[in-house]
Amino acid sequence: FFVFSFQNRAQSPSKFHQEPVMVTEGEKLSLRSHVSGTPPLTIQWMKDRRELKSSANTRITFVGGTACLQIASVSKTDAGDYLCKASNAIGSDFCKSRVTVKAVPLKFIKKLEDIVLLEAESIGSSAVFDCQIPPSTAVTSWMKDGTNIRQGPKYKFTADGKDRKLNIIDVQLSDAGEYTCVARNAGREITCTAKLIVEGKLINIKIAKKLKSSLLLTRWRLSKTKRM
Repeated sequence: FFVFSFQNRAQSPSKFHQEPVMVTEGEKLSLRSHVSGTPPLTIQWMKDRRELKSSANTRITFVGGTACLQIASVSKTDAGDYLCKASNAIGSDFCKSRVTVKAVPLKFIKKLEDIVLLEAESIGSSAVFDCQIPPSTAVTSWMKDGTNIRQGPKYKFTADGKDRKLNIIDVQLSDAGEYTCVARNAGREITCTAKLIVEGKLINIKIAKKLKSSLLLTRWRLSKTKRM
């Protein structure tokens, strides 16, 4: 917590230093300053001398004398020097802290698993590959049999924190193959692969091979009969 106050008479601002803060990549960062002084008070947050504003990932509030800055999911770019400045008609004061973001090792904590479907079950249904990988800031993409696939009517990608999913819509026999999740973060890249097996396709291949063998045997017998 930052703690500072304003006096009721004009004076030069005093500087208050907060102990350095360390947060793990992907976690939530919360900085708070308790402010007292003659209202109205204006609160301003800055990082590396640039003013911060509320956004999808950043929330700035000032309620009940507490100024709060929250970052929902921090990344390496959120590391730096943070400053909270409070001003009123009498003067201004500020406090600051240095934030360090600790990197999370890039690894799959839940790997993809093979999916086996019967032809009768699979046609027209969906198949979902899911895995988990920290940090949540990791960027993922998907491949089928070594070729990149794009999100569209056939494939739906989901990224929610550590959870990553590939939803294959309206499964057909041609969808059988190897699917790979590619994760990238801070210059590193790792992959995880699993198979979608549609058993009807394997059965069809076996039947085709059996028919081919029977046909060859029949031809051999006919050839032998003619020689006789």
